Amino acid sequence: MSSIKRTGINIIICVFIVFCVHGQYTLYSQNKLYQAKKNTPLKEISGTVSSLGILLKDVNVVVKNTNRGAKTNNKGFYVIKAKEGEILKFTFVGMIPLEIIIEDITEVLNIEMNAIVNNLKEVTVNNKRKRKDKSGLMGRPDVLTTTFGNINTEKVGYSINYINGANLNLAAIDLWTAIRYKMPKLSRGISFSLNTHPIWDIDGVIYETINGRPLPPMDLVNVKDVYVIRSLAGTVKYGAAGSNGVIVVRTKSSTFDDKPIASKTKLYSNKKYYKEDAVTFKNFGITQPDYFEAFDSILNLQQAYLEYQRLQPSYKNQFEFYFDMANYFQQIYKDEKGSLKILSKIDTQFERNPEVLKVLAYTYQKRGLDQKALKVYKKIIKLRPSYAQSFRDLANAYTNLNQYQNAWKMYMNYFYRGNNIENEGIGQIIYSEMEALFVQHKKQANIKELFLVRDSANITKDVRMVFEWNTSEAEFDIEFVNPQKQVYNFKHTLLENNSRIKHEKTQGYSSETFFIEKLNKGNWFINFTYYGNKKHVSTYLKLAVYYNWGKPNQTKDIHLFKLKDKNIKWQLLALNNDFLLR
Repeated sequence: MSSIKRTGINIIICVFIVFCVHGQYTLYSQNKLYQAKKNTPLKEISGTVSSLGILLKDVNVVVKNTNRGAKTNNKGFYVIKAKEGEILKFTFVGMIPLEIIIEDITEVLNIEMNAIVNNLKEVTVNNKRKRKDKSGLMGRPDVLTTTFGNINTEKVGYSINYINGANLNLAAIDLWTAIRYKMPKLSRGISFSLNTHPIWDIDGVIYETINGRPLPPMDLVNVKDVYVIRSLAGTVKYGAAGSNGVIVVRTKSSTFDDKPIASKTKLYSNKKYYKEDAVTFKNFGITQPDYFEAFDSILNLQQAYLEYQRLQPSYKNQFEFYFDMANYFQQIYKDEKGSLKILSKIDTQFERNPEVLKVLAYTYQKRGLDQKALKVYKKIIKLRPSYAQSFRDLANAYTNLNQYQNAWKMYMNYFYRGNNIENEGIGQIIYSEMEALFVQHKKQANIKELFLVRDSANITKDVRMVFEWNTSEAEFDIEFVNPQKQVYNFKHTLLENNSRIKHEKTQGYSSETFFIEKLNKGNWFINFTYYGNKKHVSTYLKLAVYYNWGKPNQTKDIHLFKLKDKNIKWQLLALNNDFLLR
């Protein structure tokens, strides 16, 4: 999948002519964000530690290189004091140790630990017991085999209802009738979703009950296991058809569970190919916040604003409430003035929280309010003068306003602090933007430095994507799917890319850039799976997509996503050549 790239970079700054750059910001050489901060006060950090949804007792929580430590209680809860820049280490018997760097805004860290396990394939080969003989809760088999892979029913993070075929009412007229009084909610006639139907997976064959379409005749005596999966996290592998739930049936006469997955379909067992398992992104996730229920009966703008004022005292400390309300008034009532008034409250009420201010800046940029975004980024750099991201964001904000000279100076400020251009992360983002600024606006930016362009004949790309997230604790996967259904994955989790996350924290950035050199014919898909941020608040993802990057007809779209629901593969975007012709 060579078309998706994080372009390699060499050192490209040869000569610096020193000049004063925004003197209001302290300049000093520093390779690392966090040095020893002897005068930094201790602050309280708290949270829970769990594994596969089970809270863990007696987890060791220590501040590295100090004598400060704590243990989780019987509810998995801990409290410890630490300084900004120190490292918390979590250890527990049988679990992979975790280390978290404390940041300026760190207060809550809810940790999910992963077990130290051997290769599962080796366990399966050496285990003489058959998987189908293993049973877990209430006799439910601990492994459910599907066309899309195996599901460990004991360890998934969502509910799977189960009924043993031996307990079905054999006098029932059909399978649906036999199970409806055995399953929670089904017995009360409540469907998965209003006016919609679940699909059926019977021995690996998918049946849809759309428009009353009947299931095939089935001998109830032959039914072995029935599973009901309602959670979108559990049904995404079935695609859009499974978005209303899946009822999985395994019969006694079937050999489906004994067949290797690869024999069913090479496509679904090959990690290099897309499994059609993403669902279209919903900005409020599966369920809307509770406060939106109060707006269901609202008839006009005046009533809506009164309801917002009534709710505000109860949610005044929840920054998501203000963003949701601002978007509500803009999208439902086209009330730009009222929406901006709500956003202004964030600017003052959360003025000391750079993660919230980032979301505010993202929101302004999405709306094309670049002057307002610039003011917010100036606030952030004062709060985080040691973060590389602060300089890049402010430089980018200047570029958006055609203030090219200020933009170049801010990029240079990044180098004056001892930072380097690297092959990934913030260094790559800064390089590509400096390169574009140098080539396209050298005179306007009054550039005096000697800048060696990597390859002047190969600067342009069909698409450039810049992902930015407001909190460094966010964990996720990004999946790029080309028109041939091949995939490229960028993994951003402590388990699979710990060194990357550590690098982000030591350098102070939370962003990444990717290029598609040629879109060619067909669709590209950008999918995103969110795993949480160790807190009880959402993560906000800004995605800036540049079409015809580096060309005279370059255009840009900014997308903003609120990430709340975990373990769901969302389809954020679908791209094709039409975007290049706008």
